Amino acid sequence: MIKIPFTNIKIGVSDIKSETSEVKNNSNFELGGVKTYGPSYPIITKTFDGEKTLGELGIVISSIPDYRRLRLRMYDAYLKTDTAKILVDKHVDWTIGSGLKLQSEPNETILDMEGLVLDYPKYQKTVEARFNLYANTKYFDYSEQKTLHQIANDVYKSVFLGGDGLVVCRFGKYGLNVQFIQAEHIKDPIVTDPLFEEAKEKGNYIKHGIEFDSKGKQVAFYVERYSVDEPFGKFERIPVYGETSGRKLAWMVYGQKISPDHVRGIPEMAQTLEKLTKLDRYTEASVSKAEQAANIVYAIEHEAYSTGEDPVADKMAQKLKLASNEVDSYELANGLAQRMTETTSGTTYNMVPGSKLKDFKTDIETNYEQFERANFTKISAAANVPAEVALQSYNSNYSASRAAINGWGFVVNIDRNDFALDFYIPIFKLWLEYEILKGKVNAPGYISALQNDDFMIVEAYSKCRFIGKNMPHIDPLKEAKAIELMLDKNLISYEQATEMLNIGEWNENYANRVEEDKVISENTPIVEPLNTSSNEVV
Repeated sequence: MIKIPFTNIKIGVSDIKSETSEVKNNSNFELGGVKTYGPSYPIITKTFDGEKTLGELGIVISSIPDYRRLRLRMYDAYLKTDTAKILVDKHVDWTIGSGLKLQSEPNETILDMEGLVLDYPKYQKTVEARFNLYANTKYFDYSEQKTLHQIANDVYKSVFLGGDGLVVCRFGKYGLNVQFIQAEHIKDPIVTDPLFEEAKEKGNYIKHGIEFDSKGKQVAFYVERYSVDEPFGKFERIPVYGETSGRKLAWMVYGQKISPDHVRGIPEMAQTLEKLTKLDRYTEASVSKAEQAANIVYAIEHEAYSTGEDPVADKMAQKLKLASNEVDSYELANGLAQRMTETTSGTTYNMVPGSKLKDFKTDIETNYEQFERANFTKISAAANVPAEVALQSYNSNYSASRAAINGWGFVVNIDRNDFALDFYIPIFKLWLEYEILKGKVNAPGYISALQNDDFMIVEAYSKCRFIGKNMPHIDPLKEAKAIELMLDKNLISYEQATEMLNIGEWNENYANRVEEDKVISENTPIVEPLNTSSNEVV
């Protein structure tokens, strides 16, 4: 028996059939005291988990990232697989390359509203000159081994491969120092470590090497270090905020996070790891098979009526036959083959009846490129790299190649902006505060804003962006004409045009051009015009 919702009657299967037929004939009727309009069926409540047909999607899996194993697998793939190296290096080289350049852009509107008088061109020039100079020295590095841009390359590459990493800022003899700690060193201390109890006493908890407070805010990181005195490793607690300054001096830089609730990141190419490995094995097997096949020059093919003899292996037997008095057509042909060999200095085989000599070849050489390119294209797309860019092979027309470059440039700009927010900009703000406090940069009202926690003024002075080189041009002449047209229509500034063409800084270029024009005018000899009124013949 089935009970129809919202009614007080029960009907059987036969009743349902008769009721259904009645419903089809009558659009309006009463069922259990409820007036309905049109066909009425029982309401069935069913949960939907994405599966329309039972069993098609299989069991529901809640995947929990194994950060350590994913990281190690990705490192191993980068070491052994050329496809992984190609895609990772393209991301690093094109996104960061020789480093991102600071463009100081203080918010004039906010500063003017606060009544602060600032010589903006001079401020920008001073800040950019001092930061760009310091960034290209090794004093920015905690160990004084690399420049800031080289550290940026390490950070971006490690985050791409390992999922995340820790940036730690300190202040030394020359100013701000930056240290990068790779993801594998950030882990939970052992349960018996006193650090666990200390965190618990503060009302905090430790998860995957990160200490959180009751609000879920990151307050410290735990780094395992090895030394002569600690051969088995010892954990160091690195607080997020400085004890005296209160500034954020340590933070995580993340790559791909599957869920905002996850506290660690995973490699950017984690989803293609298995396909990468299988494609690499296929490539190695294809090359190996082609190499082995190349060693087999010919193969003997026998027909159904062939005697099955091997003209090469039976050569000795043929010579023994010649010693007897028997002479047949095969021996005559063999003698002809011998004379051809002597005459042409080439090898000639006298095949037995029903057999022929064929080139030995396999289909793997002809099918490999199509199969490998199809899979490489999909893996490249998953890594947000166009296959043409990854292989540096632009075989299409100008429009198609330019579209691929522009699409790649869009991805690179997004990555640059994200990385600048995670790495460059926090470092720049700390450096700028240090420079202003030392009196190296003039910023009226900045120090009082720090004392009064007026973040608007602080952020107005710190506003900036970091830029990298634009995408190379397929046809430089077409690009130059397009930019010239945009300048004529006042759509872009001279500075933007200079950035788009990758030809340095407009201010510097203009100043140099003025000086060059002066030198040219001073060293150009003055030529007196000819006196055309004179009758003298020169």
